[in-house]
Amino acid sequence: MKKNYAFIMIIAIIMSMSGAAFAQDFEGVINYKIIYPEEMDAAIVALMPTMSTVTISGHVSKFEMDMGQMGGNIVSVINFETKTGLSWKEGSGEKIYSVMGEEDFDSQMDAYDKVSIDIKDETKEIAGYECKKAVVTVTEDSKEMSYTVYFTEEIVHSAMNTGFYMDIPGTMLEFELVGMGIFEAASIDKRSVPESEFEVPEGYTEKAP
Repeated sequence: MKKNYAFIMIIAIIMSMSGAAFAQDFEGVINYKIIYPEEMDAAIVALMPTMSTVTISGHVSKFEMDMGQMGGNIVSVINFETKTGLSWKEGSGEKIYSVMGEEDFDSQMDAYDKVSIDIKDETKEIAGYECKKAVVTVTEDSKEMSYTVYFTEEIVHSAMNTGFYMDIPGTMLEFELVGMGIFEAASIDKRSVPESEFEVPEGYTEKAP
């Protein structure tokens, strides 16, 4: 099966964040601002998305990002209990969604050959939480990729964490996403989330992943 690296990254991010949050029965929304590299062309940055959200309730999480002036949005929903998911997107005049089964789920998460996590003696406060720094190094096809994350132990780690973030003992409030930039938590809103938040909106057509 062809590896969808963007989707793998999104799944791993959601799992690390929401898996940790399950330990305190967290329900609500984490809002992230997106910070782009200074060397990136300003005209391109002006077209890029500026915010993303992760919505959490029970065993289900949703990652959502409005693509800004690039048009459309992308959404991925993961049910950790059933190992299933949904993803949908709108753009270029079409609305489509895909369904992910347990087999797809497992194959996406086994994409990398080696993962190492180095937790540093460095902290900073993000959205009112004290966060520790960690460097995650991922090896795939003999190539290494490194990601810097900041996580909080105030939202306690649980066994739900998986993917290449499975050994991070907390919720990531800052992380890097390849091809995008740095996602940093701007606010954390603890509130009740209706089931309808995780359903595909009307007007979308199913398409194979």
